[in-house]
Amino acid sequence: MKIFFAVLIIFSAASAKAGLVPLSAPAGPASLAPSLATLNDDRVILTWLERADEGHVLKLSVFDGQSFQSPAIIAFGEGWFANWADTPGLFVMPDGRWLAHWLVSSGPAVYAYDVVMSVSEDQGESWSESFSPHDDGTPTEHGFVSYFPVEPESAGVVWLDGRETLAEPGQGDQARAGHDHHHSHGGAMTLRTARVSGTGVISDPALLDEQVCDCCQTAAAMTDMGPLVIYRGRTDEELRDIWMVRGTDNGWSKPEVLHEDGWQIGGCPVNGPALIARGSMAVAAWFTMAENRPLVRLARSDNAGQDFSTPLEFSPDSALGRVDLAWLDSDFVLSWMDQAEDGAALQLARFDSQGQQTGRYSLDGLAAERVSGVPRIAPAGQGRLLVVWTASGREGSRVQAALLEPQAWEQENRDSD
Repeated sequence: MKIFFAVLIIFSAASAKAGLVPLSAPAGPASLAPSLATLNDDRVILTWLERADEGHVLKLSVFDGQSFQSPAIIAFGEGWFANWADTPGLFVMPDGRWLAHWLVSSGPAVYAYDVVMSVSEDQGESWSESFSPHDDGTPTEHGFVSYFPVEPESAGVVWLDGRETLAEPGQGDQARAGHDHHHSHGGAMTLRTARVSGTGVISDPALLDEQVCDCCQTAAAMTDMGPLVIYRGRTDEELRDIWMVRGTDNGWSKPEVLHEDGWQIGGCPVNGPALIARGSMAVAAWFTMAENRPLVRLARSDNAGQDFSTPLEFSPDSALGRVDLAWLDSDFVLSWMDQAEDGAALQLARFDSQGQQTGRYSLDGLAAERVSGVPRIAPAGQGRLLVVWTASGREGSRVQAALLEPQAWEQENRDSD
């Protein structure tokens, strides 16, 4: 009974409505940057950062459908780059190995940091020596990682790469290390990819786009026609709409706009897209503020991303963005942050395989500020959805979790009638 009441106290940052089950998240005080990865048996891996002494520790815990298992340490160290937007993560490779990444500062500039990775062959019991998917050696920004599977045992890794942003070689201290650099300071932020094997061997490096937005999350997925990557692009006119590239038998396609929002903005909004794919079906979601009107858009493709449908729009004039997508049995769910009277709410919309909305749910009481991070969602078996986010409190930020039961969608539908 005492444990149950403790969970309710921790969960007080968000309202518990019918169908929403508070969970005792294993993260301690001063935790942030949650991320989720699914296993084939309906278990879900939660990763997060915690501050420890003079540095940080990257931890994981497996949700077995009922509760989180005891946390385990992936890596720890000093000099890490830790914030709400560019988060560590874990990817389950096609052969079952786990690939984790985190970010380590590479120079005195604030945004000079590298992507660092490690592989586990025993489901997180032990980890390999660390390595990096990039070898340019520049003290510039490398981050905002996304993944796609490459059979039989590799992962495709996508990241923002600031190697071209230095005004002159060796001037990383003076350079702003990637954030909204343009040609006057050097080159632009680039989007790159490489293949990582189950033993940590890097191969097939490629430049996907030579000029992209500087600090928005990337998203990647595998379709039955090859990998699909979406991201926030950047033109010379400072249009920062969502772009895409596709992996083909002849290599990577040329970048093209997924949808012409026409959002012109002089700085990076730090608000990237989300993407899921199954067979030839792909679903993309993103935030835009074109014409000073904030909203979230959702578009669907039936041909592996060759083209997308006219987008649906959500929360016009009140959206904060920070989108995520997840499959839920044969359906899929979109999540996004929305302004509310007491801060912010996490909106969740459920769709059938044809893209028709079948349910809504609102998780209230979140902070509108960046401390909430990017809430994440993942299927947890039996039609349930695992939701994680970061809340603020007297002891600082703390990762929290809840389980959305199947009846929650029915309750929300009744409430909205």
